[in-house]
Amino acid sequence: MFQVFMNSPYLLVVRKPGAIVGPIAGFLGVIYNGLFEFIYQSFQSGSLGIAIILFTLLVKLVLFPLMVKQQKSSFKMQQLQPEMNKIRQKYKDKKDTASQQKMAYELQEFQKKNGINMLGGCLPLLVQLPILYALFYIFQQAYLYVDVVANNYNAIANVIINIPVQLRMEVFEPYARAFVDANKITNFDMNVPSDVVMLVNELKLADWTNILSQLGNKGEELNALLITKNQVENFLGIPLVYKAGLGFPGIIIPILAATTTWLQSKLTMVNSSNDPKDPAAAMNRTMIYMMPAMMGFMTITMPAGLGLYWVVSNLFTIGQQILLNKYFKRKFEKEAGVDGTN
Repeated sequence: MFQVFMNSPYLLVVRKPGAIVGPIAGFLGVIYNGLFEFIYQSFQSGSLGIAIILFTLLVKLVLFPLMVKQQKSSFKMQQLQPEMNKIRQKYKDKKDTASQQKMAYELQEFQKKNGINMLGGCLPLLVQLPILYALFYIFQQAYLYVDVVANNYNAIANVIINIPVQLRMEVFEPYARAFVDANKITNFDMNVPSDVVMLVNELKLADWTNILSQLGNKGEELNALLITKNQVENFLGIPLVYKAGLGFPGIIIPILAATTTWLQSKLTMVNSSNDPKDPAAAMNRTMIYMMPAMMGFMTITMPAGLGLYWVVSNLFTIGQQILLNKYFKRKFEKEAGVDGTN
């Protein structure tokens, strides 16, 4: 459903995030806009992508304490696996409901006693879900959250509206019609700045190339603004505000998203149980292939900026896991009186 937002100097009609995600998107948008403004003072080209990278690192630093708890819990689980297997062994021939419930209770109490949190591994991901959902709106509708992008889109809309009516309708009407049909908009007017801004957000580079060729010398002022738009939104040749898609170079984002998700999952498996009877381990072995496939597919259909966030987040997490793996391995070996230098 399309809602109306106030964003000076125009009323903008956009897809509104929900009651929970909306405030999160607004809060993160303020932080992201601040980072972008700081970067834009020095780097215009690729500033949107650089801001995403810095924003991702900031989010990961905030979530770092949760990551530490997750890694600690994973190492404890690995260390205490033999004792947990003894409990399972007690009930291996008892398949009745009462025995299985008793086994589950003993395992739960054992984990609780030794400070193992079964939900600890899921917590960082659960915390990130509303953040990811909010970032979807921020990157898809950057003109609502980033002042420089908003000013650029508004300027483009002004130039379009000042093009002679007959030429404007002849050139833009096919794109406006496709946009209206795709989004089921009942009221759309090429004379209304807010409507034109929405259209500007949808038009791809190939569309603008065709539009400029039809406008001729009437598109000179528009061309200068579009150069700024492409400088800001493109990162290493990839337009971040559009879907990554299957074409080159956008497809690089889904490939990297799937690959880094797989690498992260492999590192997580290092601290998991190899016991085929352990349901948690079985789930981990399944997810090591399912998660990369899901993330690769999802990032094809999402704004490339969100895919870039996921890739950078994965790379940062991989680095965290490697360092924490070494730290906790030495720590637990020292506590157990084992020389880990060999």
